[in-house]
Amino acid sequence: MDPSDSVAEIFDVTPVRPRPVLAPRVPAITALATARRAPKRRKKLKWRARDVQASLEYNLNLDVMNLHQEIQRLMEYQQILQARTINRRDDLDGYYVKAIMEYHRVFENGYHPGATIDGTQFVLQVMDENITIGRFAGRAVLFHQWEQYTKALSGLELRYLHSRVASGEEQTIVTSYASCRCVITQDTLDVMFPNVMRQHPNIAAKMLGRVFNGTGQFAFTFDTQTHYVVSLDFEIDFLEVFAHLLRNPRELCAMFQGARITEEFLIGDVTSYQERRPHYEENVGPTVTEVEEKEEESRSGLSLEETWHWGNENKERR
Repeated sequence: MDPSDSVAEIFDVTPVRPRPVLAPRVPAITALATARRAPKRRKKLKWRARDVQASLEYNLNLDVMNLHQEIQRLMEYQQILQARTINRRDDLDGYYVKAIMEYHRVFENGYHPGATIDGTQFVLQVMDENITIGRFAGRAVLFHQWEQYTKALSGLELRYLHSRVASGEEQTIVTSYASCRCVITQDTLDVMFPNVMRQHPNIAAKMLGRVFNGTGQFAFTFDTQTHYVVSLDFEIDFLEVFAHLLRNPRELCAMFQGARITEEFLIGDVTSYQERRPHYEENVGPTVTEVEEKEEESRSGLSLEETWHWGNENKERR
């Protein structure tokens, strides 16, 4: 026996190959459950109520800032459009609106003759000589009313808000709206409510020093041929504002009893104003009354018989 012979050769057997050692098998159900198991999630930190509130306030502030920027952008765009409309020389409506805006600028703090902003020159350049204000006519009415309003409304602030235009072939009406702010003083009561101080001193004491905040509406009628303002009508909500200040219907009625405020919202003494002649009276002949008066004058020179004969003819004619 040779020492170099292997054991298999010595014992005449077939050698068996060694098998690798395997890990223990995992059941299929366990493997499937492991695969389907959701990955582990990290626990979220819970915000405190104070942090949530701070976050909401921050987001709201951002939204408000964005809205402010958007509003500012739209306002600038609106101003650009208005400027384009007004600056068009072939657009009469734009010219008229610009003139009314200038009117509110000139009389923003009332009428002060000889001041840097001279309302007199503006009226002479823009208003017709026979401008009508309600049932009255003439530039003198406009000047006197501005004197009365400036005296009665202490610290007047008349701010232009906006306007609208109604165009026509012969006339164009520009209606403007403005805010009106002033302080009620002794002059206010003397000009507009002359009976309050004497008859209702308690109401006067309640009103003195109060702030008047109202709105006004102004309708300017332009002649499209001359481009002058030929008519001006305006309204100021006196009754509404004073009702809000007094909050007492009886005191309000007592205050407006004998008030010097006309239906055209003219204030103060208007007895010296010249009333405009109605349009139909300017184009027609003498009235029936005028004819009868002339006939009566001619009749006075007739004899009794002629007068009786004239009277019978007049009756038959009627």
